[in-house]
Amino acid sequence: MKGPRPRDPDFAALLGPQGPLAKQSFYEHRPGQVAMAQAVWGALRHESFLLAEAGTGTGKSLAYLLPALHLDRRVVVSTGTKALQEQLARKDLPLCEKLLGRPLRAVTVKGRANYLCLYYWRLFKAQPLFSSPQEGRHLAAVASWAEETRTGDKAEWEGLPEDLPFWRDINARGERCLGSHCPLYEECHVVLLRRQAEAAEVVVTNHHLLFADLALKNRWDAAALPAYAHLVLDEAHEAEDTATSFFGTSASKRMLQEWLGDAAKAFKGEGHGPLLGALADAGQASQFFFGRFEGQERRESLRPEFMSPDVQALRDRLGMRLDSAALALESEKGTEEALGLVERLDAWREAFDFALDAGEDGYVRWMEVRGKNVVFGSSPIEVGPILQDHLFSRLNGAVLTSATLTVGGSFGYLRGRLGIPARAEELRVPSPFDYASQGLFYVPSRFPDPSSEDFQEALAQAVTELVCLSRGRAFVLCTSVRSMNAVAEALEGRVPYPILVQGDEPKGLLLDRFRKAGNAVLVATVSFWQGVDVQGEALSLVILDKLPFAVPSDPLTQARIEHLRKAGEDPFNAYQLPSAAILLQQGAGRLIRSAKDRGVVACFDIRLRRRGYGKTLLKSLPPFTFTDALDDVEAFFAQENAGE
Repeated sequence: MKGPRPRDPDFAALLGPQGPLAKQSFYEHRPGQVAMAQAVWGALRHESFLLAEAGTGTGKSLAYLLPALHLDRRVVVSTGTKALQEQLARKDLPLCEKLLGRPLRAVTVKGRANYLCLYYWRLFKAQPLFSSPQEGRHLAAVASWAEETRTGDKAEWEGLPEDLPFWRDINARGERCLGSHCPLYEECHVVLLRRQAEAAEVVVTNHHLLFADLALKNRWDAAALPAYAHLVLDEAHEAEDTATSFFGTSASKRMLQEWLGDAAKAFKGEGHGPLLGALADAGQASQFFFGRFEGQERRESLRPEFMSPDVQALRDRLGMRLDSAALALESEKGTEEALGLVERLDAWREAFDFALDAGEDGYVRWMEVRGKNVVFGSSPIEVGPILQDHLFSRLNGAVLTSATLTVGGSFGYLRGRLGIPARAEELRVPSPFDYASQGLFYVPSRFPDPSSEDFQEALAQAVTELVCLSRGRAFVLCTSVRSMNAVAEALEGRVPYPILVQGDEPKGLLLDRFRKAGNAVLVATVSFWQGVDVQGEALSLVILDKLPFAVPSDPLTQARIEHLRKAGEDPFNAYQLPSAAILLQQGAGRLIRSAKDRGVVACFDIRLRRRGYGKTLLKSLPPFTFTDALDDVEAFFAQENAGE
């Protein structure tokens, strides 16, 4: 890098009314942005830790990017989603380049599944298989892109479906990777990207890749990120869930079937009869074992009694058949593909055995049945100690930021869940928006309890009424797929507005349709409660069906509740309530995204008013004007409509 940056940049000058940012047409002076930038600089420069809650509209992206770009050491910036990564790469970093008046060395690194695998693309071209004739029509366009791309990133696609099924057969996801045994290793898009990142001053990634990299540091295929000692963790409230996923394990029927198919394709033809026979035997043993658990979709804990004698016999048979397949592969002397496939199988079996061999090791074991796929997995009950060892102890400086880091004004919950060092400083920057005048928060004074048989019917009627008052322009955010489907069905034919339902189309396409329609109603579940940004009049009403408490029957939730109970803590106040408070903040936060936005948030969970913990939840929300009167909602929208 070109020499040290200034020791103490003047962020007030950079971001203030007389600075270069003020020349932009969208400029608004935000004192909170300046305060945050100064605090971020202090943490990164002086090698400390900072928790920074920055309310919506603070401009936190610039508040952490500018200090990071002044540091004379590499900084990794991790976001919650690929969409936020794209925003940083395409909008915020180019703006920083203008403000600083110099070219930036910034690289965006996504999860491996976003990149083309040259090896599997070569195999697929030789023998393409499609799920439908329509899918096959896109092969020529993909082939043309594959020949021209320099990055292999499917975000470059134009005119191709985002959810193209055969992309799964040709992407570079880690569980299929042959690693350094791949014959195309030196040309690999992921390997080349890693080398570019080594020379960058800022590396933009997402939580999925960040934690995958940490969890599998000893395997080359996880090393998509260069060494770093400074980190900015944006949307840090999502970190626990993502870390739980990647510090756990999973081994599925589908993953094993895919491995068997890849091995057969790599060694088809004469001279490989014993290997192909061993693979066929392993496939049959796999069907016998996993077929035992197929059926009703479910997710449940694996108890000790799960491993009955007949299940153990099926497992032993599968193990022996996989041993035979591995030996047959190893007999393919001098074949790099064979060595890579053996390593892949070893990784799958390690995860499979870990999930099935229960132990008092801080992990909960579970099984999930989804359609014809069966997944066995393990998840850490606590990720705080893991993050202390694998992440925070290795960093010289870090900033964790989000619009929702506190519960009732305290950072205590997040500190405990993520294992954040005690020396970490705290900063709360309030949103510049005037929530009291821009929006209402409506909770009816009387409504059936969520546990009541009358709740769903009353909800459908209430949602219909509110959607008519707002003239569409609404998100209806539900806590379950069942509730989502029931509300969507009730709205069809009752309201004269387009009804969009999560799952009917890819998320990005649904949001585009919602924005363009101007009067649509989007009915969705938890994935739309956060990370979704719709500014303007297209969104004027956000409806939350219930408080977003974690499903108590989920194996991980059960294990965490039991763990806290054994430690002498109250699981509800220590875990379930704070978790719901943060997600409730996120859901309500979908409404006001700019200084011009106006609208209503409605929640039909009467527990907000009747239970003592409702005060904690309400205290955590933005300072909306609260009401229990439907007349106030009607008057609010009448005033809005009159102003048009």
